Parts: sequence; structure tokens; C-alpha cells
Amino acid sequence: MNKNKYILVPLLFLFFCINSVIAAPAELFGTTLIADISEQVSPAVVAIESIHYVRTRTLYGSGDPFFDRFFSHLFDDDFNGSNNVIPQKGSGSGVIISDDGYLLTNEHVISSADEILVKFGDGRSFKAKIIGKDKTSDLAVLKIESPDKLSFMNLGDSDSVRVGEWVIAIGNPFGLGITVTCGVVSAVKRDLSVDRDTNYRDLIQTDASINPGNSGGALVNSKGELIGINTAIMPSGQGIGFAIPVNRAKRIVGDLIKYGKVKKISAGLTVQNITKELAEYFNVPENGILITSVSEGSVAAEAGLVPSDIVTMIDNTKIKDVSGFETALERYSVGQTAIFKVLRKGKLSNVRIKFKETKASLNPLGVEVKTITDKLINKYNLFIEQGAVIVDIAEDSPTYKAGLRAGDVIIQIGNKPIRNEDDLNSVMKVVNKLDAVMLRIVRRNSVIRLTINLQ
Repeated sequence: MNKNKYILVPLLFLFFCINSVIAAPAELFGTTLIADISEQVSPAVVAIESIHYVRTRTLYGSGDPFFDRFFSHLFDDDFNGSNNVIPQKGSGSGVIISDDGYLLTNEHVISSADEILVKFGDGRSFKAKIIGKDKTSDLAVLKIESPDKLSFMNLGDSDSVRVGEWVIAIGNPFGLGITVTCGVVSAVKRDLSVDRDTNYRDLIQTDASINPGNSGGALVNSKGELIGINTAIMPSGQGIGFAIPVNRAKRIVGDLIKYGKVKKISAGLTVQNITKELAEYFNVPENGILITSVSEGSVAAEAGLVPSDIVTMIDNTKIKDVSGFETALERYSVGQTAIFKVLRKGKLSNVRIKFKETKASLNPLGVEVKTITDKLINKYNLFIEQGAVIVDIAEDSPTYKAGLRAGDVIIQIGNKPIRNEDDLNSVMKVVNKLDAVMLRIVRRNSVIRLTINLQ
């Protein structure tokens, strides 16, 4: 009897648990929670229709290719000529981020648009103007004028996103209406290379379906907060989507609204990861990044940083490697200040740095370069480990007009070999006095030699 008692007790407990689960309200499983969140935030998700007008010239007005082919020589070039305008349409989604009509979307959704229409789920439609766009981050800010205040989505904290947490992807593809899918965060800090000119960094990966037309839509957490902008799907993989973290977008949006462009900042440092060997040599922990050089006249030089300093924190962010250092800097705008916690000769100190704009146009070549790192090799699919890789280039510069682009690696200027950023910067004083200069660059696995006219 006593044995039966010990058997019955756990069985009864198990029965009670199963019965409780079966009888539990649906909210515990998220069914109505997802519906509630979707209903709450969907008014802030819009469809975006971009229209690009392509002009073509048709001669003679016949409209018959056969006629034009055989009889065009009988007419003057200007006879009965006409300009045809063919509208090419694209579509995507967007997210209203303020009640006065600012909205966020992907740059690739509106990149070549001559006209943009924003359509709401309730049938309203507005023309939008581009406030600013940034191809590097694939983000753009638009503005619509509405007589009424608009529903908007609160921005969350993408740094607190955890792998495995529930998320909801919301879009308005092709203006057909709101679509909602849900899933979990599969991974964070994912890098994705789409093509030579399009490389995404630090993306949120999710298995919530992101369908065509949902680019620029919202990735929302269980609080109904915007944590990402849906930006890409992987055609070769089922149920794999990516979103730009909202914390990265915050600074970019601020710059686009204030300046119409993203102002680049730089600390003026060349850094590297601390390996086990370096840690033993300098007798320091394997945390932080090692400063290997400081650019003359940079904000880092003005603040007193020197080579061999080790940066362990920037404000409240721990710096573990070069990737973390670069990601941390991306959150600061021109004029903002950061506190670098620096280890020098065994002593920790705080160094205050106020960021200034990095202007590629100040460089005679109109380029901003970086010493090649593993991260840049992955970002630009490089086949070389030495040189100065172009990370930014002014569109009005002679190098841009000659065909150079971000991802090209400069390995020689004149007769001077270029192994890193410092080598290039040291040559600039000479280049500044020249009318033309010869460059050797590496693009993919090809070496190209060209002459750049600087005047």
C-alpha cells in the first residue's frame, strides 16, 4: 500500500500539471499577445511605392518598329520626334517614427525614386519627400505632411535583444495590407554581403518570415517596440531574414534629419586585437584593444592617446576586440563626447574624446582608408592582407570619377608602396602638390594601374 502511495503521488501531480496546461488561457502561449501587439503597432507600418521615370526618345511617331527600321532614313532626325516617359515602380514598407510624419525605411527601397507615395492600411495616401538617405547603412528617412497627428512606433533597445526571444515582423507589401509573421531571434551581430557595394553589419537574424515587399518594415519585440528594420532575406535559405538593429539606426536617423546625410566620425586610431602573445609581452589582460598608431591632428591625439595604450571601455560599453570598438564608435555623432577607459603602464585612466566630422574631401584623393583587418577582409571579400582599403569616397573626388569605390585596396602611390593607413597618410603631403598621380589598386583578385588627375 505504501509503495502504491509513492507511485500515486507523482502521477497525481503530473495529471494536475497536464490539466493546468490544457486549461491555461491562450495568452500564455502568445496567441492573443501577438494579435494584440500587431493591432497596436500596425497603424505605424506603411507601404512605400517608389516611382522612377525613365525617358526614351521615339522618332517619327510611327510606333511601328518595322516601319522605323526601313523608312527612318527618309525623315529628318527631329521630324515628329517624341519623348516617352515610362514609369518604373518599386515597392517596400516603412515605419512611422514620429507623430509629425517622419518615417524610416531602407535606402534601396527609394534609391532611384523620382516620386514616392506612402500608403496607410486605412486607405490614406501621401506624397513623401526624402529627408536623407545612407547607402552604407541601407537606411533612409522620409517625411509626409498630414493634417492629423500620426500613430508612430516607439524605439526599443536592440542591444538587449536575446537569441531565442519572440519577435514579430510587420510589413505592408505592395500596398495590399498589413502582413504579420512571428518567430524568434536566431542570432545577433550577423554580417551579410549581398554584392560588392552592399555589405551589412551586425544584423539581427530571425526565422520570422520576411516576404518580398516587406523591406523597410518593422521587427518588433514582445513590448511592441521597434528593435529592427527588416532589410533582407536569404533566397538560398528558408525562413532566414535579417533586420538592421534600431540602436544603430538611431544615430543615423538623427544625422539624416539634422544634416540630410550621415556625418562620418573617426577617433584617428589604428588598433588591433590583443593576442595571448601580446598580453604576455605587455603583461596585460587579454581584454580591450591595443592602439598601434594615432593620426596626427586627430581627436585621439588631442586627447593625449598614444601607441601602446589599451582601450578597455567606451562609456559603459566593454571593448573586447576591434569589431566591438568599431561598433561602439558607430553610435556617436559629430559633437558628442565619449569617455575612453585606458590602461597605460598598469594604470587605468579616463580620457575624454569629443568627436569631429571626418571629411574625405580634406584628403587630396577624396578617400578615407583603413588598414586591412580580418573584419574588412570579410566585409569587402578581399584577397589581400596588406594595403589601405577604401571605406569611404567623396562622389565629387577625382578618384570616384576615375572609377574607384569602397572596397578597392590602394597598394602603391607613385613609387611608394602602401601597406596600411599610415603609409597612405604620410604620402598625402607630397600628393597634395601634384597635378596627377599614379595608383596601383587591388580589386578582388586583379591589380589595376591608373593615373588620377588631381586638378
